[in-house]
Amino acid sequence: MVSCLAASEHCSALCRDSPAVITGVAGTQPLPPARTVPGRHFDASRFRECNGKNLATGIACRRRSNGHTASGSHVYLSPMFIRFLILAVCLQLLAGTGRANADPLFDQDAGPLAGIYNLVDSTEGANLISKGRVAWSLSSITASHSASARQGEESLVFDGETTRAELRLRYAPNERLELGFELPYAWHSRGRLDTLIDTWHDVFGLPGGNRSVRGQDLLEYRYENATAVPLDFTSSSSGIGDIRLSAGWMLSGSARHRRALRFAVTLPTGDAEELLGSDALTLGFGVAGDLANRGTSHRWSFYYRLHATWLDEPALLPNLYEDWILHVAGGFGWAATDWLDLRAQVLARTATHNSDLQPIGDPAVILSFGGNVRMGDRYTLSLSVGEDLWVESSPDVSFQLSLRYRPQD
Repeated sequence: MVSCLAASEHCSALCRDSPAVITGVAGTQPLPPARTVPGRHFDASRFRECNGKNLATGIACRRRSNGHTASGSHVYLSPMFIRFLILAVCLQLLAGTGRANADPLFDQDAGPLAGIYNLVDSTEGANLISKGRVAWSLSSITASHSASARQGEESLVFDGETTRAELRLRYAPNERLELGFELPYAWHSRGRLDTLIDTWHDVFGLPGGNRSVRGQDLLEYRYENATAVPLDFTSSSSGIGDIRLSAGWMLSGSARHRRALRFAVTLPTGDAEELLGSDALTLGFGVAGDLANRGTSHRWSFYYRLHATWLDEPALLPNLYEDWILHVAGGFGWAATDWLDLRAQVLARTATHNSDLQPIGDPAVILSFGGNVRMGDRYTLSLSVGEDLWVESSPDVSFQLSLRYRPQD
């Protein structure tokens, strides 16, 4: 433990006294000074681009201020990134002999338009409950949106905050079948997270999209084309969303690798005019897998998801929606102790609409990281943060909290 603290203090001193730059072919160049935008703070030294693509890992490539790529490869490692790396090593050294928890984090896409379809998330997996058992969960995800785009005759603005709370029930009538019911409730509002998110982006060196040019705590979801403004949403709303019915069928149930088929149908129970539902039927199916290692400690677990969702014609933007949305997800967990399970996972989906505008016409990729805290044998508290790796095509930042009850097998 002493060695970890010493390493952290030494690293912090290095990061404070000298620029953390890994130099490629060309020599080291000083980082440009921070620039500010009236009313908002933005540190240019914390965000770089490499070949026009954002990197949301604390590592970024430099560009010259004139927009031309600097010769050589300059990779900037933020002090916070290095401290987290040291902390991870210390946790590995200090951890007990925990056992892997197979439950992924809740990572549903809560975007203004994607969220109305109540799409699949990574918690719908292969770890089915035992015959005759009932499990339940209460979850809440708060997502902040900050995106704008204009292309040809189309333009779009997403600026606001969405909170979705869900009650999920699961029941297993036999050893291979699991049935599920999901009741969502959603709020759209101006929110109060913009200042916190600006600080979050500054600390971790993450891209902030167009936050530096818009006011704080606004609510505006707007889409227009050459002939109409089919979406102009500026007032807060709340209500029940689209109810979801699901089922899981176990394919294999070994201790090391469980696989299951997943099915779902979403019913149009939410108000489409209030952005609470799609006013359309959706059908989904896919395969889920959960794996655990066979080591003496069983501390690592992995999962994968492959899903396809078919959408009926929605009430909103019926000329632009995509009939099919494909999902791919994967992640791993590490049992740091008997009661704490740390996780990192990625969920990707295809575009929800046929548009040249990035926020609705591009695929979405969401990185989630957090942990599960086991409270006894039946209850688990889950907390996580989600970031949009494909910038502006999913919520800018999302915060998740859930409580799960699962009876012992």
